[in-house]
Amino acid sequence: MDLMDADIVPWCCNSWLVVGALVLAAIVGFLFMRCRNKKFHLDTSTHQQNVVYLFQFPRCTLGPNPSPFCIKLEIFLRVNEIEHTVCGSRKTGPRGKLPFIAYNGEVISDSDNIVKFLIREFNLSLDEWLGTQQRATGHVVQRMLEENTYWTGVHYRWVQTSDRLPYVFSNQPSLLQKLFVRYVLAGRVSKSLYAQGTGRHTVAEIADITQQDLRSVAGILGKKEFLLGDRITSYDCAAFGMLSVALWEAPGSVHESLMNTELQTLRDYCQRIRDRWMSDWDELAIQN
Repeated sequence: MDLMDADIVPWCCNSWLVVGALVLAAIVGFLFMRCRNKKFHLDTSTHQQNVVYLFQFPRCTLGPNPSPFCIKLEIFLRVNEIEHTVCGSRKTGPRGKLPFIAYNGEVISDSDNIVKFLIREFNLSLDEWLGTQQRATGHVVQRMLEENTYWTGVHYRWVQTSDRLPYVFSNQPSLLQKLFVRYVLAGRVSKSLYAQGTGRHTVAEIADITQQDLRSVAGILGKKEFLLGDRITSYDCAAFGMLSVALWEAPGSVHESLMNTELQTLRDYCQRIRDRWMSDWDELAIQN
């Protein structure tokens, strides 16, 4: 065997290995989506009464959860001292999404619907002190963060830095995990981004959108302890979900850079909430 043959053989072996892994990842992706499309059923027979079961994505390497909506609900439950159990799950809820909750046999999907349900079910008063203008401001901030800023973060993690994604879910991802995340999941997210609109912008334009959004939130926060005053509200829980993921789970992003430089009031705001209600942030991240 000459030198050229010696070079070609391992290249061919590696190529076939990658092709095989890609095919396997595609099969896993197909089975994954097929399972998601099955009629939803959750066995709650072992659940305790009057305990909220929060079903969310499994823990990640950078913090409690890769989803800001999951962190939003977990911090909400902690702020209101509601007895709950967190269940890491890849099984989605009735609407095909995570998070969802189960409470006394009832299943509720969508983070906003869940917050409204919990406020009503537990007779919570955290928002009762708000006036009409404050509620309107909180609503607008939450909608901007969840329906606009959120997608700029998704673009950064799933398009601009998709090579890092497997390491969000595991410190030592296998080849199959890497291929599945980058070429199956990331591909689906990229299509969603294009359909939603953010994916049609350039990276520079997305950075500008991010800056405008975060500067607006910082302007509303001002020197206050929380968004709308000196007391935390459900709107803060939503804001913390969005901002904390951008600050601590998206290294190198425009979001992180802004909050560590020009918009340090947002960083300090997140840190206050984290210190008081989620001081175990680092411990919640997976360690292996």
